[in-house]
Amino acid sequence: MKTIMFLDNTYGAMTRNITGRRLKTTQTSLEILKLILEHDGLTLAELDEMIHSSKSSICSHLNTLRDSRYLVKEDGTYNVGFRLSLLGERARYRYPSEEAVKKAVDQLAQKTGHEANFTIFEHGRLLMFYGTSGAAATNENDIHYRSEYHLHNTAAGKAILAELDHRQVEDILDKWGLPRESEATITSREQLFDALDELPTQDYATVDEEFAPGLVAVGAPVHDEDGDIIGGLSVGGPKYQINMERIDHEFADDLRDAVSLLEYLLQP
Repeated sequence: MKTIMFLDNTYGAMTRNITGRRLKTTQTSLEILKLILEHDGLTLAELDEMIHSSKSSICSHLNTLRDSRYLVKEDGTYNVGFRLSLLGERARYRYPSEEAVKKAVDQLAQKTGHEANFTIFEHGRLLMFYGTSGAAATNENDIHYRSEYHLHNTAAGKAILAELDHRQVEDILDKWGLPRESEATITSREQLFDALDELPTQDYATVDEEFAPGLVAVGAPVHDEDGDIIGGLSVGGPKYQINMERIDHEFADDLRDAVSLLEYLLQP
C-alpha cells in the first residue's frame, strides 16, 4: 500500500494522542448542531430525547449557539442560522474548484447514464461535494445524498483505503469502526484488509451491495498536484441495470477517464 497524506495532516497525531484534552461542552454543542441539521430543525423537547444531558444544560447550549447567531428559533423550533452557511462557503475555498468537479462528474454521469459523485476525503470520512444523475447533468438535477459516508463500504472509500498504509487504515477504523449498513457490508478488520490487499494492482475499487441492498458502484481516489488524496470519484446504480462485469470493465474505464480529467483540471 502507498502512504498518502491526509488533507488534514494533523489527523494521525489527533487519533494517536488519546490523552489530549477534549471539551465535552464543545462536543455537546457540535452534536446539537449536527442533529438540528440532520432533522431540519428540532425543538428543545426533541433534543432532550436525543442528548444525554439535562434539559437545562441543553437549553444553555441552545442559548449560546443562538446568541452566537449559529441558530435561529422560530415557533419553538431551532434551525441553523445563515451565519453557519457563510462559514461553509469560506471552507469551500480551501477545496477543489466546483467548476472542475462538475465538469468531470457531469461527463462521467452522461457517459455511463448513471449516478456519479465526487466526495471530499477528510478526517477518515467522505463528505459529499457534488453528485448528479446521468439523465441530465444540470444544476436542476443535482443529487443530494447523505452528507457523510464511511470508507469501508463505499467504492471510492475502499479505493482510498487501499492507498493508505496499514497504520493509517487502523486509525480510521479505530475512530469510525465498521458499521453494518447492509447484509453485504464488511464488518471484520481481517476481512477488510484481505479485500484491500487484492486491490493494489487496480486503480479503483467496487462495491456489490455493501453500501445498500441492490446498489453497485466503482470508485477511485482523486489526487492533487502533489499526489495527495483529496477525495473520491464514483459512479454506479441499481444492480438490476448494471452487472458487475460492466462495473469492472466499461464503468471502470469511464471512471479512469473522469479521474484523469479532474486531476488535470485541478492543476494550478
